[in-house]
Amino acid sequence: MEYPEVRALVFDLGGVIVAHDNDVMHRRIAGRCAEGYGPEDVARLTDDALWNTGAPISELHATLTVEAAYQGDWPTFVDDWCCHLVLNPSMLAYVEALAARHRVMIFSNTNKEHWDSQVRVSGGRLARIKAHLSHELGATKPDLASYKLVAERAGLPPESLLFFDDVPANVAGARRAGWQAEVFTREAALRALLSERGFEAAH
Repeated sequence: MEYPEVRALVFDLGGVIVAHDNDVMHRRIAGRCAEGYGPEDVARLTDDALWNTGAPISELHATLTVEAAYQGDWPTFVDDWCCHLVLNPSMLAYVEALAARHRVMIFSNTNKEHWDSQVRVSGGRLARIKAHLSHELGATKPDLASYKLVAERAGLPPESLLFFDDVPANVAGARRAGWQAEVFTREAALRALLSERGFEAAH
């Protein structure tokens, strides 16, 4: 099969390089809230897209403190807010090895606190990869505007970007925006696909 020339590989963060389970975070936060305020109530507040488009997470902390009697100062809340994120060392190393030979970027729906936490956990390695983050873009996947912004900031035509995301809706959005895109399932499948497409990682 013939494909347009790929000039950059683009990877989602959560679910690809960093594992996450939002239910873990919802339960942790609910455990510090007033009796009767459960994980589903936390989810109602925290799963709003506004937290990934630049709204200060400190406002979420303040809302929980007032609405749910959340018992935790700001540093405690940040720990709770990030407790569900687990960096995948193998995937990070693979993306870094690809970046040694090819142009590589990250494109993630995330907020500053989540991104900063994973940069710290990675020992700064994530920060060396060019990242396009929704809280800086002011738009989230699968909004077509988000893909347009990333392509424009990268200075590349949409069809030259090959994107991997674990959320099918985000992959579909990328394709509507003119990108090449595939659903990420596991590292082995990704390696096989990229090898087939001619992308080899540095050793």
